[in-house]
Amino acid sequence: MGIDMDYEVYKYLNKQVEEYKSLQEILDKNGVTFDEAKTEISNFQKKFKKLCSENLINTENFVQTCFDLMEQIESNPENSDLQYIYLCIITDLGLLNEINSYDRTDEQSVLNYFRQQEKINELTAFLKSNIENANKLNQIRDYLKKSIYMENIDCSEELDLLFKLFEQHDFDVKNAIFRDNLNALITYLNSDKEMKSAKPYIIYAVLSRKHGMMQNRENFLPNIKAVFQYQKYNILHDNGKNFNTYQSAVELYEHLHRAYSDEPEIDIEFCDFCFANLSPLSEWYYTQCQVEYEIPMVLSRKIYRLEPASFPMLFCYDDYTEYDLYEFENQNSRLYRKWRKTVSDDLIIEFLTALCYGYDIKECAEKLPYYVDFSEYAELFLYEESEIYLGHLMLDCSVNFIKI
Repeated sequence: MGIDMDYEVYKYLNKQVEEYKSLQEILDKNGVTFDEAKTEISNFQKKFKKLCSENLINTENFVQTCFDLMEQIESNPENSDLQYIYLCIITDLGLLNEINSYDRTDEQSVLNYFRQQEKINELTAFLKSNIENANKLNQIRDYLKKSIYMENIDCSEELDLLFKLFEQHDFDVKNAIFRDNLNALITYLNSDKEMKSAKPYIIYAVLSRKHGMMQNRENFLPNIKAVFQYQKYNILHDNGKNFNTYQSAVELYEHLHRAYSDEPEIDIEFCDFCFANLSPLSEWYYTQCQVEYEIPMVLSRKIYRLEPASFPMLFCYDDYTEYDLYEFENQNSRLYRKWRKTVSDDLIIEFLTALCYGYDIKECAEKLPYYVDFSEYAELFLYEESEIYLGHLMLDCSVNFIKI
C-alpha cells in the first residue's frame, strides 16, 4: 500500500495544531515566570559544563565533546552523570551546541528548554526501566538454573480465552496435540511466580519460535531458558513469506500484551523489554513497516524517535546559504554518485578529526573528485555525511547502557 503524502501532511499539521501551546501556557504548566525560566536555562548549561569537566569531557568543541563522551561511556556505562550528559546532548535543541543559535530569541530558547527537559525526562525514565528490566532478565536466567515443579492447576478458562485469541493467527486450535501442549505450558507457567510474571512474553516466544513443535510433537515442553536468549532473524531478507511471518509474530505479541496487561501478577514492562530486546522483530517493524501504532522498542529506537531531526549540527548554515546540495545532486547526478563511491568511513573519520582539532577541512574535501570546481559543495557534502555518521555513532553508543 502506497503512502498518501497529502494525507500524511494533513495528519502532521493536525498534530501540530493539537500539540501547540503558547509560551505563557508552558510557563504556567512549569510554574515559573519568564525570567525564572531564563535562570533555569543558565543553571542547566552550567550544570552540563560542570559535569562534563568533572568527567574529562571537552565542551569547547562539539565533535570532541561527543568523542570524549563515547569513550567515557564505553569505560563506565553505569555512571549516572555520563548517562545524563548523553541524554542532554542527544536531545539538544541549541542550548548546548549553539552553532546556529545566534539569531534565536529568548522566547525560542525558553520553549526549546522545556521541550528538551520533557525529552530528557522521558528518556531518563525509559533508560531506568530498561536497566531494571535487564537486571531482572539476568536474574531470571540464574533462577532458571533450578528446577520448577508443575502444580496441578486448572487452567481451562485461561486456555479458552487464549484459543479464541489464537484463532486470529495461524494456529489449529482444534488440534489436540496443540491444545495439550499449550495446557502443559500454561500450567507450568502458572506454577511459578517468576514464570507467571513473564507469561505473555514466554507464550509469544514459544509460539513464534517453536510453532511447529507445539502443534505436531506430543508432550512437547519447550526449553524456557532458550526464550530468554536472543533469537536472530534475517530481517533484511524479504521473500514475502518472511514479511508475513514477522508481521504475524508482532501482532501475536500485541494481542497477548493486551490480553494480560491488566493482570497484577504480570510484569508487562518486563515482557515488553524482552520482546524488544531478545529478537530484532521490533526493529524490523520500525524500519520495514509503515508504523501505524507503537510497539515495545529498544533504547536506541526510543532515542531516535525523540532526538531532534537536526542532531548533530556540525556547521554554520550561514556559511553555505548559497549552496543547495539537493539541487546540486539533481543537476550533477554522475558527479554526486562518484562522491558517494569515494566517501568512506576513513574519510569521514578524518573529516571529523579535522573538525575536532581545528584542522583545515580542505585537505579532506580535496579527496573528492572535481573538488576545485565545486569546493563549497564538496565541503557541504562531507559535513552532511559526517553528521549522519556521528549521529549513528552516538546512537550506537546507547547499547553500552543495557547489559543483556
